[in-house]
Amino acid sequence: MPDLSEFVAFVAEKSGIRKPSLIEKDILIHRILKGIKENFGDSYLFKGGSCIVKCYFGYYRFSVDLDFTWREQEKWKSLGKRRLRKELVAHAGKFASVLESISGETELDFRCDLKNTNYVEFGSGSRMVTFKLWKDGELIKVQVNFVEELLFPHENRIAETLLSGKRLKRDEMAYFQDFLDFYTPFKVACYSLKEILCEKIRALLTRQAFKLRDVYDVFMIEKAGMKVENFREEIMKKIVAAMKFERYRKSVERSAESIELESVISDPYELEIFISKPESEFFSFAKKLENFLREIATSAVKL
Repeated sequence: MPDLSEFVAFVAEKSGIRKPSLIEKDILIHRILKGIKENFGDSYLFKGGSCIVKCYFGYYRFSVDLDFTWREQEKWKSLGKRRLRKELVAHAGKFASVLESISGETELDFRCDLKNTNYVEFGSGSRMVTFKLWKDGELIKVQVNFVEELLFPHENRIAETLLSGKRLKRDEMAYFQDFLDFYTPFKVACYSLKEILCEKIRALLTRQAFKLRDVYDVFMIEKAGMKVENFREEIMKKIVAAMKFERYRKSVERSAESIELESVISDPYELEIFISKPESEFFSFAKKLENFLREIATSAVKL
């Protein structure tokens, strides 16, 4: 039976992409994604950068983590704080148990131990949980928002792989069958591009540091016909909700005072995850986005 490194080399050859460590992460991320789908159905909505790449625009860059939101938000609305926290922790435990099972099959280091912050970290009053899976010292982060205001209907789309559209020989399919059993396209419930756009803007303003990948994802969404200024009201709702937590409020306040994307868009570490160089018009877009972010942050702080 071939090992993972051999399958990574095979995917690199078929895709023409010579970034083995990132290809390996993509394979593992797809395995985790499929495991979540198999165990929870459509209970968790796929979102974020991995969703944009796999479900919408194809591989213009790699994504190194997974993001989900619990779909049935109505479930929480009638619960008091104590009962809500108990339910959230219980759901986090079930999710962690599935991740532990997947990790055992893929030689990832993860334990279903909700008290061990090396593996599980709660945030925002247990409303958000970050699961940390390790492979040779490298982190694969799986983040779940259990409580989130969803503004748009979700979609059902196909999650693609680096082998999507590639012709495989019969003997290749037989040899790599164990990997191809999971590294194959499948349907998944996911965020709409509108919802992703609003959350991307919120992420840019509430994180401690800007990332090229987030700015470029917004650029790709705008290229698809969705201009950020047309979603001002929805974006503001997302930001105001996040600002209930002190650390996010401080990040938005910093953004209102000063935003500078020039150094971000030339970050060599971030550029490494791109399969092709950023398009030339991206740089003028980044300047326009910088002005929009400053304006939105200033408006949010005044509320």
